[in-house]
Amino acid sequence: MRSTRLRGPLALLLVGSAAAYGVGLVGQSAAAAAAVTPSGGCWSYLPSGTPLDAEPANDFSTALEPWTVDPATGGVLLETAGATAVGGTRAVTVTIVGGPVLAPVDVAGTASLLLSVDGTPLASPVTVPFAVAGGEPVANLVAPTQQVPVGAAGTHGVRLDAVYFDAPGLRVACNGQDSGVPSGSNPATEPEPTDLSASWTTVAGASLTVSGIADQAVRNAARPVDVVSVQVAGLASSAPATVELCDAASACTTVGSLTTAPDGSGSGSFAVPMDAPLTTTTLRVGDAPTSASADFTVLDTQRVVAAEQLGVDSTSVTLTGTGWDPTRPVTIRGYAGADSSSAVTADPQVSVQVDAAGAFTATYEVADRATRSVIVDQARTSTHIGAVYLVSGAIGGAVDPDAGETPVDGDGEEVPSDDGEEVPTDDGAGGVTPGGVVTPVVPPEDIPLPPDLPVDQPAVPVPADPEVVEDLAVSEARLDGQATLSELFGGAPKRDLVFIVQNLGDATVDNPLVRVSVGRSDDVEPQVVDAEVGVLDPGEQAVVTVPVTLPMAAFGTYHVVGQVGETENGAFALEWTTFPWGLFALNALALTLLAVGVRHRLGLRRRARAAALGLPGGESVVDLSAADAWWRYRSGAGPKPVVPHPLPLLAPGGAAAGRAPDEPVAGEAVVDLAAAEAWWSKRAEDNAPRAS
Repeated sequence: MRSTRLRGPLALLLVGSAAAYGVGLVGQSAAAAAAVTPSGGCWSYLPSGTPLDAEPANDFSTALEPWTVDPATGGVLLETAGATAVGGTRAVTVTIVGGPVLAPVDVAGTASLLLSVDGTPLASPVTVPFAVAGGEPVANLVAPTQQVPVGAAGTHGVRLDAVYFDAPGLRVACNGQDSGVPSGSNPATEPEPTDLSASWTTVAGASLTVSGIADQAVRNAARPVDVVSVQVAGLASSAPATVELCDAASACTTVGSLTTAPDGSGSGSFAVPMDAPLTTTTLRVGDAPTSASADFTVLDTQRVVAAEQLGVDSTSVTLTGTGWDPTRPVTIRGYAGADSSSAVTADPQVSVQVDAAGAFTATYEVADRATRSVIVDQARTSTHIGAVYLVSGAIGGAVDPDAGETPVDGDGEEVPSDDGEEVPTDDGAGGVTPGGVVTPVVPPEDIPLPPDLPVDQPAVPVPADPEVVEDLAVSEARLDGQATLSELFGGAPKRDLVFIVQNLGDATVDNPLVRVSVGRSDDVEPQVVDAEVGVLDPGEQAVVTVPVTLPMAAFGTYHVVGQVGETENGAFALEWTTFPWGLFALNALALTLLAVGVRHRLGLRRRARAAALGLPGGESVVDLSAADAWWRYRSGAGPKPVVPHPLPLLAPGGAAAGRAPDEPVAGEAVVDLAAAEAWWSKRAEDNAPRAS
């Protein structure tokens, strides 16, 4: 093994240090549970050059070190997300959740991550700075996200090949090699890629399929309020996507949403809005960069126009319909009244198939003179739609081309030709001429046909929809938010009540009522609040957020109760505990300051009394000028001073309390005689000559 002299105490401390891996730069990762320990291990050494493939100049490791100190909580998380169709890109992110201990002292440097896509290494390593405390493992080190092309259709993958940690005087190489010895085969001299990889499947392009339409036999046309189910593929993985209906001018209306799976596929359903454009549109589903579309028709109101053709014994009614459900049959019947509640006449029923565009043409023979209307009816999965045509009133009466010139009377009976003979007749429908000669009744040569008449909205009664039973369930109710500074000092606490509402029934529920109340007891009655749930199809879920507020200076436990819909599963309750700790602290501080102030005031009084009574050593307070005047008088050198009666202590502020009548006037000295005599006696003793 080649060796060099290590310089500096840092290099000495690094010898024999564990070459574990990971440096923490971010907070605890929520994805730590998904991290895995790569194959192989780590090797610490002193590099002989800057290239990552340089062989060791001095090995610090004597045996292979593990990738992570704690496999249960550490490891590496390799994630990829993004496009799943050719032409897009994938985001690749590597997070070192928990790794090796690099050195017993604090170290900082740069980590280099080597990645490969479909076995081909990236052009350059992914680098990220790190800093780790001595003896601590690298943890939660997040490398910058890399964008890689998804490539051709098929399965692709990204792999973590190796990680190098570089610090002054130290390099730690971690890769897939599972053995190592100094100066021999080890992760620094013979690197091998790890087994940590993530894969995805690429399709040629995004696609959209209408998997079903309630009440329709086709997959490309629907009426307003019909529920449409769609499936998509090739969108961005694990991403929200919007469902839109777009007209010819590319003006789009959002009608639903879905979230894709990790492979870019997804499914969902939506109800065609009532205000959707009644024409051929484009159904589009997509995220920001990718979308898929399909032709889609929103059906207009079903209509029928009719034309009558008189026959000898019947009238042919030619019906032309538009806007009907495609590829479904319609039935045509005659009725004695203007709607289907009247009796059916003897005219035979006709059934005809509607084409893919929602149109049909049929001929109906009206021979029963009781027929007043012709009704077209189409049965859907759960309802009926229809249209009514009112017959003009003439049933038959055209000339029979095979009857020659034989005249008929008003009842259709043949009338003898007029040969000039009188034919006695009764007063029949043909009538009797004044001369008693029967005049043959000859129909006009041309009978005009009635014009085409538009048919209005059908009068066929549609069964009423059964009453929708809201079978809703509420789960995962919680209060989101943190205590604010205002709340800690008595402000009104505010939180966001968040819960999930799921439709457990078989019918679509449209924006059910949400009731929420907050009170001291758990029997408070919920009140209606302004919360938007939206439309919930069977099995769908929605996250609802309701702001809730407590009164100012609230403390203790409160009960939050709620109800969505009317069923038992829609009820929920939770507790909210809050205390204005800042307000409590202010009160405690105020009491403490009050106690300190009282104590300080009492101390001032004690010190003032001590100053008036005497010095700390027991000596009396003496007016020296008065004492000198007194002793000058004793020695005969001055006049006798005026001596007052002993005075009490001065009251606070300097005013004398309880003065005697003969106390001195202003300007005269006040002398404590006993104290003055004691002072001069002590002074005489101090000045007396001492024996040698």
